[in-house]
Amino acid sequence: MRACFLARFRPILEDALPDLDPEQIERILRQIGPKTIAFCAAIAVEIADVERLAEVAVVFGLLFLSDGLMDDGDQAMLAAAHRFIEVHAPGLHIAASNGAKRLASAVLGSELHAARAPRPDPAIVEARARALAEAAPLLLRLSSPEDARALIESPVAGFLSHGSAMRQLSQRYLESEEAAFWDEHADDFVAHAIGSIQTAGTVAVVYTLYRSARPELPTAGQVLACPAVRRVCERSADAAARIFDDVGDQDADRRSGSRGRFALNLFNHPNRRLVEATLRFVGVDDEDVIDATVRDLAADDGAGDGRVVARFVDVVRGGVASLPAERWRDAGVFLVLLKRLVESGYVNTLGDAALAE
Repeated sequence: MRACFLARFRPILEDALPDLDPEQIERILRQIGPKTIAFCAAIAVEIADVERLAEVAVVFGLLFLSDGLMDDGDQAMLAAAHRFIEVHAPGLHIAASNGAKRLASAVLGSELHAARAPRPDPAIVEARARALAEAAPLLLRLSSPEDARALIESPVAGFLSHGSAMRQLSQRYLESEEAAFWDEHADDFVAHAIGSIQTAGTVAVVYTLYRSARPELPTAGQVLACPAVRRVCERSADAAARIFDDVGDQDADRRSGSRGRFALNLFNHPNRRLVEATLRFVGVDDEDVIDATVRDLAADDGAGDGRVVARFVDVVRGGVASLPAERWRDAGVFLVLLKRLVESGYVNTLGDAALAE
């Protein structure tokens, strides 16, 4: 699978990054390749077709590449992501707080408009856009016609637009008084931070490999039409994965500018309003639990962090356990992949730097 992935992804990367030298490109490939390959192989363990597995890995590799470049302040990648959404998901709206919806292309457009950097070289934008555009035909080839559009919207366009909203809120935080910021924006930040995980769409992409072998399986859309399954994906699993990611990246995120741009992270901001919004997003409104989580985050040590992670492990376990038995009968393959995705996401508690090593 590694050989197949590298054969497909390296030329895309080289074409996407004409402004970088070969050594820099190889470094990015070493950062993206291992975790992308391991991620797909760990979830789709029954799939023996390494060619198709590698194609799925390329889709996620493109997302990791885009996210990393934009987090580093790459305006050309931001412009390319905006173009991708305008072309492939022009009508997509993403969830904000209190049931509000925002047009995904407008979210990216707002970040582009607010950028305080020179306009990127059009040739570099074009190169980035060609690479990101590879995701659309890959997903069309991997999936059935009834699932293809949904897969382009989630995880690809949804991931890109929620990530943009998070970056904009992180910038607004730096320009605001802290308490006032959280009073006004905590719910929005939680909605976008958790929504950026895109568990439902991520599982659905891997699920295409199983439907290809077993066409009698329900479509991803049919599985996700069940409110209970969608809630487990978009609330419990997304929230747990966000916690796993944030606890591992807290040191990098607190070093403002170390990755090109400041990023908000729950573990670096033990604000009660933010903690309340995070826990209530997953249905936890017990004041004692909220108080304990604030204390654990304020302690800023491994023991406190571990207790916070454990609470969200309980949340996602409870969510999966609550699914009706009939869901396991008709959507069992999808749900097993969901469980594996959550389990593989737990490795992010180590942090991106450790994973890259």
